[in-house]
Amino acid sequence: MTHCPRCQQPLPEPPPRFCPSCGYDTQAVGEPLVPGGPEMGGAVPPPLPPPSGDAPGGTPWERRNQIGFAAAFVETTQQVLGGPSDFFRRMPVVGGIGGPLLYGMIAGYIGLLASALYSFIMRSALGTAAWDFGGRSSQLEQIMPMLTSGVGMIGQVVFGPLLVIVGLFIVSAIVHVCLLALGGATSGFEGTFRVASYANAAALLRIVPVCGDIVAFFYYIVLAIIGVAEAHRISGVKAAAAVLLPFLLLCCCCGLGIAAAVGGLASILGQAR
Repeated sequence: MTHCPRCQQPLPEPPPRFCPSCGYDTQAVGEPLVPGGPEMGGAVPPPLPPPSGDAPGGTPWERRNQIGFAAAFVETTQQVLGGPSDFFRRMPVVGGIGGPLLYGMIAGYIGLLASALYSFIMRSALGTAAWDFGGRSSQLEQIMPMLTSGVGMIGQVVFGPLLVIVGLFIVSAIVHVCLLALGGATSGFEGTFRVASYANAAALLRIVPVCGDIVAFFYYIVLAIIGVAEAHRISGVKAAAAVLLPFLLLCCCCGLGIAAAVGGLASILGQAR
């Protein structure tokens, strides 16, 4: 039986790359696995310190019971947005998906509410502008933008958390399938899901008016590429391919759909003549 060099917990046979107890990468340093252990009389060296001097648990969010919920959320967000390479390098790839899912849901929900609020204000302003400048449409048509945007905002407020959670699972599944196809899924689905959840810190950038949605979208892609590369210990090129491949396939499908629609319309117009 072998033991993890950091936490001294027994490892299954054959020993996995990442410790199931603490997420330590047993191949990251040249330290051999500890044979035997205390119960077998094996020589057990002192546990190795966590990478980068951080406390056990790998991320502030996974130590929220010790440092406080709000402080853990703020510190985790700062680390993800400000130093993603270091953050994802220290992030355990095992330990359960509940904690990362909660963080990703909160960050995504805040961004969703901000975007919904800005959309409601913009549509309401456009509807009011039509009224103020003497639009020819009826009064009902003028207030419809406010009604529809209000209903949409209520729907996002009520169902927003569920939408964010479903989105995280879908994105993680698609990226992980691409990793499997490229031979880069070395840490399992949980590692991919943890990256998708913590990368959702980019959704908080949707608070920025006007350009927040666009900035959040592209920065999420950047964070996902960095996170996948660090969590699965693969090259940036392979990580970028796994993250961007779904978007390329989607663009190709949309292009084919548009081409088919244009072709069908041209054929109908030709027959009409």
